[in-house]
Amino acid sequence: LDIVYEDENILLADKKPGVLCHSAGEWSWDTLISNIQAYLRQNGQWDPKAENAFTPALCNRIDRNTGGIVIAAKNAEALRILNDKIRDREIAKYYLCIALGRVEPPKGRIECFLRKDEKSNTVRVYHRPVLEGRSAVTLYQTLRTRGELSLLEVELLTGRTHQIRASMADLGHPLLGDGKYGIGSVNRKYGETQQALYSYRLRFDFPTDAGILEYLRGREFQVDEVPFQKKYFS
Repeated sequence: LDIVYEDENILLADKKPGVLCHSAGEWSWDTLISNIQAYLRQNGQWDPKAENAFTPALCNRIDRNTGGIVIAAKNAEALRILNDKIRDREIAKYYLCIALGRVEPPKGRIECFLRKDEKSNTVRVYHRPVLEGRSAVTLYQTLRTRGELSLLEVELLTGRTHQIRASMADLGHPLLGDGKYGIGSVNRKYGETQQALYSYRLRFDFPTDAGILEYLRGREFQVDEVPFQKKYFS
């Protein structure tokens, strides 16, 4: 585990690209949550054999090939509060990504509707309300541009499946390495097989009472390093 922050109620883990948050089928040790549970069991913070024992759980998820901060709750009260805060958008989540081309305007807001295709596990972007479509709002700003690559910081105002990847592709600037929404020839050119997308920073913006997590109000956490940022923009 790469632990960004930990206290008696929560754990923030930096999930590496390629790691699953949860098992897709049978239970596996090769997932983020199983490693967190093993870590807490080994250091005595969690006893799965205890009567009515709470099972440590993740409060948010990140795609397998996306890296970044995932929040785990160590007790039921923390899980309830964090789920409420995420639902009410009281936790600000920021991503770094590399988009193809020079994004114009360099700073903007993307509003659209996303409809998921369960069979292909992709989403389609619409610019008007559609049946089973969910509204998606994304803020972005260009931090640096080098050649045909642009480093962006993106803030999610909604949390939809593949929101950043699909929205940027629809804008004409797919993410480097994205196998679903990107450009295969460019990905092969750079040798990238995973989307350049990382949930690198979060801030606990609590405008309402946070109970036992009140001490987190206003606190911000960030990963030490984003591999693709170092590789292309160091």
